[in-house]
Amino acid sequence: MTDDERYLRACMRYTDQVYRMFIGARLINKVFARVFQSHAMGRLVIAHFEAEARTDARRPTVAWLQAQTGCGRTLAAFIGIAKVFGLVVSAANPVDRREKYLIPGRPVVEGLRDWLAHHFVFAEAIGILPTGSADRLHRDADYFERFVRSSLPVIDGIAGNRRRFGRWQWFEDRECGLRIAYAYLNAHCAACLRVSPCVDAPIWFEISGERVAQSLGVSKSHVRNVINGAEDRGILDHDLRRRRARFSVDFLAEARGSLHALLRSMADAHQRAERLPRRTRGPRG
Repeated sequence: MTDDERYLRACMRYTDQVYRMFIGARLINKVFARVFQSHAMGRLVIAHFEAEARTDARRPTVAWLQAQTGCGRTLAAFIGIAKVFGLVVSAANPVDRREKYLIPGRPVVEGLRDWLAHHFVFAEAIGILPTGSADRLHRDADYFERFVRSSLPVIDGIAGNRRRFGRWQWFEDRECGLRIAYAYLNAHCAACLRVSPCVDAPIWFEISGERVAQSLGVSKSHVRNVINGAEDRGILDHDLRRRRARFSVDFLAEARGSLHALLRSMADAHQRAERLPRRTRGPRG
């Protein structure tokens, strides 16, 4: 098996598994419509686990998260919606009950664990992480928490690569754009494996934007607008009549580079997590 073929098979499995996390998840797709919300929630979870492990660590609050993200009302509105649906709960500061700590709900923590595991499987398949790392996320709760505590540079790295991978970033900035990109990239990988193992080859693949919209619980017009916008920017060619599309060489190279950068940043977080001591405090409160 060539490196390209190995990457294509791993990428096809990865995009399929991550995309499946959002099929029929209308609520999650609405609350976490943009990467901003996911990154804000990621910072909240990291801070929460850090505070659970270290008595001197600050617990996350809305004000703290606003300062970390540089967002004000948008962040507060997002947290308010997340609370309504039980994705975030609050607890009073025992010293100053006017201050409310933010605690990630179980659906968020378990969703993050699954999301990370899909990335770990991808990284294992192309030799970036050691075999068994994905399984360890599920069977070793302490390792999972140590990895999360070590993963802030992963979020910062994505933000830092905005200019480097501008075409991929364009999807991230659209509502559900990255999920739409996953669906189309998955179809590209499948088509390449049938015709040519070259992952960066611009090849026509069949896909229904309407089916993608139904799967994600968004409007057909929204998916159409995202794809039309991508076509205007030279990211892909779209043949609506034949229900097929074809990515540009430049976008495919960026997609591969962006995913490699993300997985390598996770591998670095894995190394940092291995150096952290196992948590010795009692049950989380």
